[in-house]
Amino acid sequence: MNTHNTQKPYRIGILGCSTIAPFSIINPVRELDPFVTYGVASRDLDRSKAYALKHEIPHVFESYDRLLASADIDVVYIPLSNFLHKEWTLKAIEAGKHVLIEKPMALHADEVLLINERAKEQGVHVLEALMVQHHSWQQDITDMIAAETYGKLKKIKTRISFEILQSNYSADNYRFKPEYGGGCFIDECSYWLQFIQKVIGLTPQTLDGYSTFSGINQCDWTFHAALQYEGGVEAEFLGSFEMPNNATHWLEFERARVRISGFFKPCYGDYKIVVQVEHTEEGTTEKLVYSPQNYYVNQLRFLAEVLGGTRENIPLSESYERVATMNAIYEMARKKHLEQPGMEDKPGGEAVSYG
Repeated sequence: MNTHNTQKPYRIGILGCSTIAPFSIINPVRELDPFVTYGVASRDLDRSKAYALKHEIPHVFESYDRLLASADIDVVYIPLSNFLHKEWTLKAIEAGKHVLIEKPMALHADEVLLINERAKEQGVHVLEALMVQHHSWQQDITDMIAAETYGKLKKIKTRISFEILQSNYSADNYRFKPEYGGGCFIDECSYWLQFIQKVIGLTPQTLDGYSTFSGINQCDWTFHAALQYEGGVEAEFLGSFEMPNNATHWLEFERARVRISGFFKPCYGDYKIVVQVEHTEEGTTEKLVYSPQNYYVNQLRFLAEVLGGTRENIPLSESYERVATMNAIYEMARKKHLEQPGMEDKPGGEAVSYG
């Protein structure tokens, strides 16, 4: 079990020299007294040394195992490739460390159950790093739906796209390998599923998925998914590695259309979130503007409160539900593609349009 002197900051060890860690850990930690970035390890010691020098990380470990074995590490941050999440999360737990693990927590739902079981046995906390959930706009959208502020919810559409040119193929990049959790859906769907889970729950009557799997190594380079709920509410998703960068939620109500554009912006600094509400009956528009915030700072504040015992952690049952839904949709899309290659219809048999 992890023990910690509450008078000292929690010391974070980073596995891997990732490009996201400066945004998610290293820079935010400088704003927060409860944490310090203590050390880094990678499979290349020279690379670790250069990374530590660049980002002013005081300690370099010769290997992941050496970092986990260090009594000076309280929290392990794991931004490794998707297929490595389960292995190193379990190893960190066995070493008695708290874990902040990038999404998806694992590639298969039963692996999340195992992680949850081991974390309880060791008495450590595990948090899936879905930073978007640490901001009040999501709760406000949830309340808007529940209160029927603009009438009943009819549909939610989400688009998440990052342009990754196939010409930039790299043999060691997991995104180009389906067996390693590559492709756009597994890489992006956690954000969509977390939002849907938050605002209406992940208990659809039916689910569907579709991709041509036309990326390198038959990865899904563009993916459509759909959830159908009792009462007729639909949730649609478009993810892509070949479309221009976009991160938008659209919600259609009886009396309004609501749009949250650029919802990843607060990953990169203190940025505002703007929720645009178009009143369809009056023909007027209003904006709900949130003060500039940084998702990653908010996420680490939340983790500090959890570790300090002043706040309940997010239950890993939520991660399990997301990964189980991800598995079901992905497997359905794979099956449809194998049975009917080249099929052009989207989930539900209709083209999905995203404005």
